[in-house]
Amino acid sequence: MVNTGKPSKGCYLCRARRIKCDEGKPGCMRCQKVKRVCPGYRDVFDLNLRDETKSTKQKLNNRMIINARSSDSSQDIVNGSRLAERPEIITDSSSFGIISPTSDTSSWMSPASAHHHGGVICSQISTPIDQQATCFFLANFVLLPAQNTMRGYFDFILPLLKGKPDPCLSLAFAAVATASLGTRPNSKALLPQADLFYVKALTKINATLRDARTASSDSTLAAVLLLSFFEQVTSPRISHQAWNSHVDGAVALLKARGPENFQTRRRRDIWHVVRALATIQYIANSKAVVPSVDWWMTVSASDVIVAKFARLNLLVADLRSENTVATSQIARTAANIEYVLSVQRKAEALEKEYTSWFESLPPKWQPKFETWLGDRDIGYNYATSETHPGRIDSYSEMWIAYHQNIARSSQILLHFTILRCVAWLGDMNDYTLTPEYAKAQQVCRPLIEDIVASCPYFFGWNKDRNEAMVDQSFFACGESGNTDAHANPKALWGIFIMWPIFVAGSADFALPSQRMYLRGRLQYISELMGIHQASVLLKAPLGQPSIYIYGQRQRAQAFAALAKATQPSAQSKSPENIDRSARKIQV
Repeated sequence: MVNTGKPSKGCYLCRARRIKCDEGKPGCMRCQKVKRVCPGYRDVFDLNLRDETKSTKQKLNNRMIINARSSDSSQDIVNGSRLAERPEIITDSSSFGIISPTSDTSSWMSPASAHHHGGVICSQISTPIDQQATCFFLANFVLLPAQNTMRGYFDFILPLLKGKPDPCLSLAFAAVATASLGTRPNSKALLPQADLFYVKALTKINATLRDARTASSDSTLAAVLLLSFFEQVTSPRISHQAWNSHVDGAVALLKARGPENFQTRRRRDIWHVVRALATIQYIANSKAVVPSVDWWMTVSASDVIVAKFARLNLLVADLRSENTVATSQIARTAANIEYVLSVQRKAEALEKEYTSWFESLPPKWQPKFETWLGDRDIGYNYATSETHPGRIDSYSEMWIAYHQNIARSSQILLHFTILRCVAWLGDMNDYTLTPEYAKAQQVCRPLIEDIVASCPYFFGWNKDRNEAMVDQSFFACGESGNTDAHANPKALWGIFIMWPIFVAGSADFALPSQRMYLRGRLQYISELMGIHQASVLLKAPLGQPSIYIYGQRQRAQAFAALAKATQPSAQSKSPENIDRSARKIQV
């Protein structure tokens, strides 16, 4: 550590934007003018210290160049990261109080090891790789709240990383930062180091959880959330079940601490992130909501629209779990029929609540029509195209687009629930001839079209020509918004749109061209945006709800054939015994 004279006393955002700060308290006027929440200032003691001088960094880079040339003079090490091509957006990680996992960058990832793994570490850049990874993560996933935005995303980790952060959080942050950069094209050399940080963080967290005092800290909970994010980025390299385990672990920590300990602004943000992750996990796995929907709503959003949105999605998760149990019954007893009917009635009532929610949205929440694209090109490649023929919409902000699409996907899943009940009640009759099927088709197709129409906005299509297609969000590193026509869309948007794309693309009501386009977008999210959880969704079965209805009818037919072949006695033909036997052959 060396004294570097008199560094800037400006706030974190002004220093990240490289503009003069008026140093106002409690927040500067610069942040207020651009409608941002001022994150505050560094400690006075930290202002006189810096991790490395420019000369030390230059010596390190020179040593890396020499090592690279000596290891293999016939090949150049080329950096494929977009971040390295735009060094002006890189901000020193010390600006955010983030401690590098190691002090020696050459040992952290040497050029020789990068070449051995087919890697992409650029020996000529002046910024160490650990700081590149830090700034890449901050610039793509840490969304800062603004006055016209409902909330940020992962912004609560910034104050936790100030000064001397908890070792669990420091290691978890190093793992996700390295992995987020390493999953990008041509940056795979970073992944072994990301895995190493992950293992160290997991070991440290397990040790921390044995202490009741440290287990209840915000840093421990934030570290668990970061590890769940690690799984989203790296899956399926590491088992997809690990993501479920980390989400369950975060929920367990919330339960242990109780809702009364999450009433401050920062802790409410942590609660909302855990709830959002848990809700998608419950819905995707058809799990019952634990502890309960009411418990999750004890820490509610200040916005009434968002609060109702969260409650409706939790109810969908609970209902999907109940639907799976109900339609798995094979014995057609009066009790089972009444049970399935009650699930259907709940789904129909909840679907009406979603319709009411959409109708109550204010004008700011409504999508704006931008243009209409016709399919005039011969050989239109839906799998790789940025757009799909038809309507293209924009939104006033990305958070609104995210909430709209999650609600649309939940409403689609509600109709799947209704149709599974209808098919079960109709036994072997054709459920596609029922009024419920006609209504589901009438409602779901426009919802799928809305999701498809929103995709260009998420991926920054035509943003250099149409300002409405530019997201105006502000991230913890880099420039505000995404105005550079050549810049990749923020990777966070891939996480936001991933689940709605999967639901719409796997629906029976999606057109073949829509399904091909949406699966192509999942491929883009996985391969180019580095969110490998999208590849897990690509492997999931298509055709919902028909694939589930086919499965439950196959089980019923198998049971009927078994019962006929064995010619059971009158006692074993009782509904109770039939139902008990059926459970044994369920898939």
